[in-house]
Amino acid sequence: MHTIIIYYVFDHIVSNNCTKLNKLHYYTMDIEKIRLLVDTVQKLSLARDIDTITNIVRSTARKLTGADGATFVLKDNDKCYYVAEDAISPLWQGQRFPMSACISGWAMLHKESVVIEDIYTDSRIPITVYEPTFVKSLVMVPIRTVDPIGAIGNYWASKYQPSKEEIVLLQSLADITSVSIENVYAFNALKEQNKKLYDIAFLQSHQVRVPIAQIQGLLGLFDYDNPHNPANAEVFAQLKRTTESFDDIIKRITNLTSSIKLLES
Repeated sequence: MHTIIIYYVFDHIVSNNCTKLNKLHYYTMDIEKIRLLVDTVQKLSLARDIDTITNIVRSTARKLTGADGATFVLKDNDKCYYVAEDAISPLWQGQRFPMSACISGWAMLHKESVVIEDIYTDSRIPITVYEPTFVKSLVMVPIRTVDPIGAIGNYWASKYQPSKEEIVLLQSLADITSVSIENVYAFNALKEQNKKLYDIAFLQSHQVRVPIAQIQGLLGLFDYDNPHNPANAEVFAQLKRTTESFDDIIKRITNLTSSIKLLES
């Protein structure tokens, strides 16, 4: 038997713009599951793309509750996109369903977890979608409760009522996941901005020098003693082409700079 620890969670209420503690709950937690959650936090802190987060979360979600299956769902406009799964048989990976006709959509729209012990007695379940699967019971938790961006689902092949402790663990994983996703978005945005800064530096240090050198060379070819020299016409024509090229480079730098300002705002 695994050692257990006590895990405290405070409910809170908001009244007159003040947050107050409402009730103290305590849960007995399997120490191995806590260790799994901590290990997952460490792995997610190193994730630099959504695929890595997906692979970590779908595996951990199933292990935390001993479920027969787990899904990782992301909000895709008005659809629920089942990005990945870890299950004893196929579920809905790669498919999209309307938010209003999907239990993961319900969890996101209502910003709360949902437990269904018997899917055949709950009107929120689209039975035709579930009938081909092994699923009899499920729990779905939103990824970020303030403004959900996805959901994590756990499924069982026989009727099952997950404990409060298991729901707390799964919601904790979802909360951690939301932070990890935001970190990935921030990392990618910073990476893209750095690339733009590098492109600007390259244009300024290399591309700008080319037309300037060409202009200087053409000015040296101009016959100032004989302005009517026919060769001067070609010099002017080449100067026109060079200044147009110079203008294009300046526009590229301006566009890159503008996009960085929009990113910061």
